[in-house]
Amino acid sequence: MLNDELLERYSRQILLPEIDLVGQENIRRASVLVVGCGGLGSMVALFLAGAGVGNLTLVDADSVELSNLHRQLAFRESDINQPKAQALKNQLLSLNSEITVTSALRRFGDDAKSDAELLSDVDIVIDATDNLASRHAIERLTRDAQKPWIMGAATRLLGQIAAFSQSRAEGCYQCLAPSEDDSRGFDCRNEGILGPVIGVIAAWQAQDALMFLSGQPLEWGVLRIYDAAQQRVDRLTVTPREGCHTS
Repeated sequence: MLNDELLERYSRQILLPEIDLVGQENIRRASVLVVGCGGLGSMVALFLAGAGVGNLTLVDADSVELSNLHRQLAFRESDINQPKAQALKNQLLSLNSEITVTSALRRFGDDAKSDAELLSDVDIVIDATDNLASRHAIERLTRDAQKPWIMGAATRLLGQIAAFSQSRAEGCYQCLAPSEDDSRGFDCRNEGILGPVIGVIAAWQAQDALMFLSGQPLEWGVLRIYDAAQQRVDRLTVTPREGCHTS
């Protein structure tokens, strides 16, 4: 149960009728897996930790680099060359010592047994990776484990987000992006990225996760595409592809 200190900490969130005491308690008991601790993952994790998600698991094999700092605002110059998952864990616990944070310094999708263990107790998965192959791995593994997940991506002045339910009745990520071919290399390493675009997509991912965890309905299978240059959001409904396992 929420004690007086927690009631004060989360009071502004509890005031929302969509959250209330029941929703906050649900959030406190929830477990979320964040795959990738870069631009999206670090920002999503900050929102979730601040909101009081009780258990966060962070997975990333990379270390903090100087070029990360313009958009990965959870990190500091002193974190350079440190493993991202560990550096982010430290920041989250500094923000909220009431939660539990676990870091896994490896790449999700490389070890099926370890990945299954990570997924066993989580309520939802956040995709904060930067390539198609990783997202397809998340799709396969969460589908097998019957877990919902929230996809996010951003490059240049564009971003996109979609949430996929446990059942995948709305279709799946393979319906949206059938190929794992990422040979064009459209990512921030060679295309660039404006930091606030990352913030917009990360905020959406965190918002969807918190609404789901608190017991509110989500629009599953709706791809939202954000164009920062035009200040426009387009919405596309994902439908099961012919031959898809969900159809």
